[in-house]
Amino acid sequence: MATPADGKKIVEIYNRLDSDKAAYQAHLREISEYLVAVKFLYDQWVAGGKRHKNIYDGTAIRAHRVFANGLFGNLTPQATPWFSLTVKNKSIAEISNVKYWLADTTDRMRSAINASNAPLALQQVYRSEGWAGTAVLYVEPGKKRYALNCQAFSVGNCCVLEDAEGVVDALYRLERFTCRQMIQKWGDKCSEKVQKAHKDQKYTETFDVIHAVYPRDDYNWNKADNLNMPYASVWVEKEAKNVLAESGYQEFPYAVPRWEKDENEQYGRSPGMDALPDGRMLNQMCYDNWRGIQKQIDPPLLATSEAALSTTVTRPAGIIYYKPGHEPKQLQSNGRFEIALEVEEGRRRAIREAFYNDLFQLLASDNRTDRTAYEISKRLEENIYILGPALGRQQVELLDPFLSRVFWLLFRAGAILPPPRELMGQGLEVEYTGRLALMMKAYETRATVDTLNAVAPLAQINPEIMDNYNLDEIAQGTALRAGVPVKYLNPPEFVAEIRQKRAEALKAQQEAETLERAAQQIPNLAKGAEKGSVLEALNQ
Repeated sequence: MATPADGKKIVEIYNRLDSDKAAYQAHLREISEYLVAVKFLYDQWVAGGKRHKNIYDGTAIRAHRVFANGLFGNLTPQATPWFSLTVKNKSIAEISNVKYWLADTTDRMRSAINASNAPLALQQVYRSEGWAGTAVLYVEPGKKRYALNCQAFSVGNCCVLEDAEGVVDALYRLERFTCRQMIQKWGDKCSEKVQKAHKDQKYTETFDVIHAVYPRDDYNWNKADNLNMPYASVWVEKEAKNVLAESGYQEFPYAVPRWEKDENEQYGRSPGMDALPDGRMLNQMCYDNWRGIQKQIDPPLLATSEAALSTTVTRPAGIIYYKPGHEPKQLQSNGRFEIALEVEEGRRRAIREAFYNDLFQLLASDNRTDRTAYEISKRLEENIYILGPALGRQQVELLDPFLSRVFWLLFRAGAILPPPRELMGQGLEVEYTGRLALMMKAYETRATVDTLNAVAPLAQINPEIMDNYNLDEIAQGTALRAGVPVKYLNPPEFVAEIRQKRAEALKAQQEAETLERAAQQIPNLAKGAEKGSVLEALNQ
């Protein structure tokens, strides 16, 4: 039997973890105030308050939006398939009933994801990674409209723990509820303070609640109750330290992707952190340049000391009184605004580069006619090499756990057909077919195609050279790396059957043609040798 949760201990763990990430929080606060203006803590801003008071240029805000939308559209697009299920053993994957089940399960998972709020949550995840470097995605069974319920939470209110392999397996999240919401969810489990606030009709008064999810090492896997699951789920009222509810999960319900991660750090680093120095400089320059422009448009006036007691009117159509020879003059500025604007534009380019805008704009405009296909291909290749490590982390820390969680939720709900017996003991794998994933695979295809093109002239001299290459595997692999669904490709045994039938048909045709020629010769032989023919000469 699992040990009941200790509310006081959970609050202590959360407070300690929250204190340990103080430096990280300070970094995020600076980014949110000077770069992208996002809220990551409950008490960061007053509701309805200004968020852009320290931002004088919107380049980072727009670059961050391009980054998030570019990742979503090219990694997990809603309109096109971006993943498919397969198995490592390709011979098993080609069995007809296995092939059908994999394709059917992929379609069912894709439909459930697109019909839920998952696309909205994924887009929010990419936004969080863009500025904070760490995102939190929660997946649970849907209770109302959707089969799945997905939520993206701010990392500012979450504390994470890694296991020995560097995988996040525990998360402590702070959530704020009104007393009315708490009474609706937990009733008399709430503290006396919460119940009193509700009784006094202070329905908008808020209280902090911690949701702790961590591995339960002492659970009994033979029992199927909520307290005997691999992961514990505990809700604790922070101030009162009382346990509101305790249950569990079969899988870790969170996916916690980190864009980049340094050694001995549990939280990620973001493109926004790279762009922060340029963003702060750009903000200051924009502020200074705007003050300089104001001086050029409405410059200060130089006046004699005698005019100090007079009223100087600078509004349009105003009258300025002065003594002859003591008229006020405009103060001339010698500032070089073209240099300042050039430096500003350089900072803007640096910010857009930090958010990989060049890559996503190339992907969005690769059909432009002012660039050759080779030019676009080489520029994309350069950017993909830079983005490659981060994309690999997205697959491992975001997409793999997300799809695994979706699969098991749908499977336990009966929304996925039972797998065929050939799959028993075989682990499922995911093939990613989003545009960025396909581009990563395209370089292997390009190397193969370049090799075959180089060998083609030699094959014309000696066709046996092609015996070095498995052309069937090359054709299948090229199609799969290009994103062609597996169900569109014939399995090897079916290809062999087609070729055997074609060879038999060719052989039968050749035999029929031979018989036809022989039949045509029989009447000529019956007639005897024609005059002047070779046969007549032989008979002589």
